[in-house]
Amino acid sequence: MFLHCQSHGKSSFSQNDEQISLTPVFDSHVLIYRSCNSNTSSITTDQDALLALKAHMSHDPTNVFAKNWNTSTPVCNWTGVACDIHSRRVTVLNISGLNLTGTIPSQLWNLSSLESLDLSFNRPPGSIPSAIFTTYTLKYVSFRGNQLSGAFPSFIFNKSSLQHLDFSSNALHGEILANICSNLPFVEFLALSENIFHRGIPSTLSNCTYLRILDLSYNDFSGAIPKEVGNLTKLKELYLGHKSDSKEKFLESLAILPNWS
Repeated sequence: MFLHCQSHGKSSFSQNDEQISLTPVFDSHVLIYRSCNSNTSSITTDQDALLALKAHMSHDPTNVFAKNWNTSTPVCNWTGVACDIHSRRVTVLNISGLNLTGTIPSQLWNLSSLESLDLSFNRPPGSIPSAIFTTYTLKYVSFRGNQLSGAFPSFIFNKSSLQHLDFSSNALHGEILANICSNLPFVEFLALSENIFHRGIPSTLSNCTYLRILDLSYNDFSGAIPKEVGNLTKLKELYLGHKSDSKEKFLESLAILPNWS
């Protein structure tokens, strides 16, 4: 059965459908029509969430939002937006490299089918709304090069669906939490480079058993690389370039890592 859902106007029922309005056939049409209305409501929710993001941007130098993000254009045709071909829900939001200035509204969590969020190389001041990370489908997140500062928010490490996490090239500080991998069991790409993280690299990173790329370079870590990191058997790329005076210890410890010597 082919089902076409209209976003507005009259339903596409034929006159014959109306004539048998008391039969089970009409009942099935009612169920289908209600399903269409529900789907349209979800699309409207996604549109409202993205319009909230647009409203929170104070500087849009490329005029992407002004030219394209408006209600006269279907939300799935907006620049940086991709949708599921069946549900028409927003699954990808990529507005990287637009040099946007503004804040990130909590309404983004209403994108309940979002799988990929890339806001890299913009300038959103302030903190990251925790509500964004309540979306159960989120797999890919990049806030690379966004001039974020402050302690790294722990709620980000409570998103078990995440596979790709990039917060490199910011000004985040503090320690990397020891339980980072307990709540990120499927993470494959983790980049926290070019921040101001200090103290030691936690040995518990070895619990991120799906890691393929790990980039912790150019932070202020001290001490040696935990030998447990060498137990990451799926790891293909490891970046630990160091900007402190203890990089000799890092190089020495790298030489004795199991599976990496």
